[in-house]
Amino acid sequence: MPKPIALRNHAFRTVVSALVFCASPAAAAPNHPFTGRWRMDTTSLKGNIKPTIIELAAEGFRKDGSEVLKTDGQFHPVSGGGYIDEQSISVESDHVVKEIDKVRGKLAYTVEYVISDDGDTLTWHIANYTNPNGTAVMSETVQRRVGAATKGAHLISGTWERVSVKVDSKSDWILKLDGSRFSWRTEEGTGYDAIIGGKSVKIDGDNSGARASITRPRADTIVETDVSAKGRYDASLSMQLLPDNMTIRGVAHSRKQKGPTTFFLKRISE
Repeated sequence: MPKPIALRNHAFRTVVSALVFCASPAAAAPNHPFTGRWRMDTTSLKGNIKPTIIELAAEGFRKDGSEVLKTDGQFHPVSGGGYIDEQSISVESDHVVKEIDKVRGKLAYTVEYVISDDGDTLTWHIANYTNPNGTAVMSETVQRRVGAATKGAHLISGTWERVSVKVDSKSDWILKLDGSRFSWRTEEGTGYDAIIGGKSVKIDGDNSGARASITRPRADTIVETDVSAKGRYDASLSMQLLPDNMTIRGVAHSRKQKGPTTFFLKRISE
């Protein structure tokens, strides 16, 4: 399962924190910069996001070059970078495949892959249980087939390019800046509380053990830098408050991704 940066897949808890499905009332001009509830416009996501390559044949299920897994509905060990360590794949039909991910014996994610009748659209219905509350946070990713379907293989096999992403409002960013103290949270408890310029802190809801450190190079910019449990640089996120005090421009970099991912968030409330 890809880790929810933009697609903090964790790389950034996401940059996939999405547009809600109904309009929200305009927030009043804030008294405190950064502090408030923020929602991302997923249509603003730009970056070098590689297509997803999926193979499903008699040998098993494989995604983006990972290990091949039997599609027997049983749990098998996987190398998930600390985010997952067991995975189950089951083929429900010619158009539906289900995935269940665990980490240290606990449910982490479920994914239902649904292929359209014409075989050219793949929709991922994802439930993320990794937040401290253990409740499901839902998201949906729609992908379009690139090239012809793989002959003799399940319809899910092929190369898929992302079209759109939606995440429910539980993934809104709840930011608080109070002097040198900064916190990033969701309503389900994912996130951290840190001192700007201080020691790195644990990221609640990140199964890999990653830690975040915070700097503020300018009055309008806060930078989060993530390191792995082994102390290796993983990712960074720059959050720049624009002059209207109602918009944040995010720029995310990941060790594994070539080039930055950029996006905008809008203030929902203080």
